[in-house]
Amino acid sequence: MSLQMDISFCCECGEDIHEIVYVQDPDFSAEKNRDSQTDSWQEASCPSCEKEHIVQVTNTFYGATASIDYGSTNVNYGMPYYPESETDELYWYIESKTHYEIFQSHIKSVRSLLDVDVPSDTLFSLWVMLHGHVVSAIEGYLAGTFIHKVTNSEELTRKLVETDPEFSNRTFSLKEIFEKQSNLKTTVATYLKGLIFHDLKKIKPMFKDVLGHEFGDISWLFRDVLKRHDCVHRAGYDKDGEAINVSKESILILLRNVENLAASVEETVNKLDEPDDLPF
Repeated sequence: MSLQMDISFCCECGEDIHEIVYVQDPDFSAEKNRDSQTDSWQEASCPSCEKEHIVQVTNTFYGATASIDYGSTNVNYGMPYYPESETDELYWYIESKTHYEIFQSHIKSVRSLLDVDVPSDTLFSLWVMLHGHVVSAIEGYLAGTFIHKVTNSEELTRKLVETDPEFSNRTFSLKEIFEKQSNLKTTVATYLKGLIFHDLKKIKPMFKDVLGHEFGDISWLFRDVLKRHDCVHRAGYDKDGEAINVSKESILILLRNVENLAASVEETVNKLDEPDDLPF
């Protein structure tokens, strides 16, 4: 089974493009990270102007990266993953009510790991891994909670369709309308799962327009998502080869921030179970 990675970027025509690309395994016979690098090239077509973009995917022991048109286009990309059964995964998002509990379990584990006695020369690596894990935990919580709430509410599904440009710009034949209606939950879940939930420019207004939740100032999350990029793809070093600023104290601050964010979202979505509190 091949590794995959979610990427997104903006075409020069202004179209936002979301793609899943394949990731070649690193060279496991290599002894050093620099010798483990593998590269592959794929094409991503813009549905608006039909321009073919070249996607270069590079993978090493430290992680995978993606570039578009030989670095001339900014690209967002997530961590590589092995695809699961699409249907099983979608129904897990739709049916599961444990997203907050899973998030809390991750946070509890991180707090425990921060107190583990490890050699001083390995602390930086531990902090790098924990920073990336905490950011992934809050992204997973936001994605799972949003998909579960929306797909299990006709009112929220309607609100998504009315406010999201991707849905509002779609046109369907009468036959397709009946087909989509019978599988509406999976149609919506498939679309939402395709979004990269650390693209906060899109996620923040979706929570406001559909769930009625105001994130407030989450500039800290934007910064920590960017820092997570260096944690995952360069093992804690920036593009200039400098170690990022990460410590036990910075992770404790991040933990408090994500816990407060998740708790505020929980307060909003729990009210959605009360009909009079729907944001319409």
